[in-house]
Amino acid sequence: MLALIEEDIRAFDLSLSGLRVVVPVDSRFLAATAATALMAGAAAVTAVTPTATRFQSAEEAAEATRTLVGAAGLLENLSIDERIDHETCRATNVLLNGPSIRPITRSLIERLPDHSVVALMHEAWMTLTGEVDIEASLEHDIPISAVNESHPLVGARDYHPALCLELLKDAEIPVEGADIALICDNPLSDTLERGLRRAGAQVAVVAHANQIFEHDWRAILLAKRPREEPRLGIQDLGWIAKSAPDATVVQYWGDVDRKAARYFELKVWPQRTPGKGQWGIPLDTLGPGPILQRITGGLKAAQSVLAGTPTAPDSLAQTLTSTDIFNGD
Repeated sequence: MLALIEEDIRAFDLSLSGLRVVVPVDSRFLAATAATALMAGAAAVTAVTPTATRFQSAEEAAEATRTLVGAAGLLENLSIDERIDHETCRATNVLLNGPSIRPITRSLIERLPDHSVVALMHEAWMTLTGEVDIEASLEHDIPISAVNESHPLVGARDYHPALCLELLKDAEIPVEGADIALICDNPLSDTLERGLRRAGAQVAVVAHANQIFEHDWRAILLAKRPREEPRLGIQDLGWIAKSAPDATVVQYWGDVDRKAARYFELKVWPQRTPGKGQWGIPLDTLGPGPILQRITGGLKAAQSVLAGTPTAPDSLAQTLTSTDIFNGD
């Protein structure tokens, strides 16, 4: 793992020298956030553990983080906590968003120092409503950095199709020769369609469920940014039940009303909801590589924005505005 982290730090030219960083961690590959920041020269890192669930405990996340940072010989600059206290917040230069930290609220943002940035580990347009308080960041002049996942170093054009194919494999859907309707109205569309076609599928892309025509579809694949309400609700699923009653509805991204799906006797995969707003399959399914690239990309984008480096459409760093959340899809 440390060798992969070192390789990414060199490839991204990541340098956090002298900065104080707060990162989310878990008991799996997200434990690498702390090690990545420290190996890139951060003066101090606070790792925030997740709320305990039946799947993992805060102690497991803390132990995984200590083990990795200890192997790098950097434990003296690491602290681990279950939350971000006010004192830590006032000294933080980079606040990296993640499951154990979000939502990033006004109370956190207003305590950040002038030389600081809120850092996302995904594209600006992927930000969900309520994930970060944009109004507070504008009021306090705290920039929000995001990652251009199309950048070659991040590799999302490769891992999104691979992840989608793994999800279809889990659903026992043979992709080669399959007719798949992809419901997608965002930048994931081209990437997923290309990956499915390369795997041998016949793909029709539609923006909304009511554009699906009657056909012997093998799968209806959903990839839309989550909202407060399910992206496939009772009316959408009723249309699918009429147009493609034998298809499996596959949730890559965007919530599905499973109660309505049961009413229409539609098969949905995953069978159990991944959690509101969550992806249908975790990125770490593909191993450590993609998530380490996303972590390093998120920190590099923060470094660039904090340094005042101008962003461009093809640059790795993006900045988030309210337009990214409230416009489109």
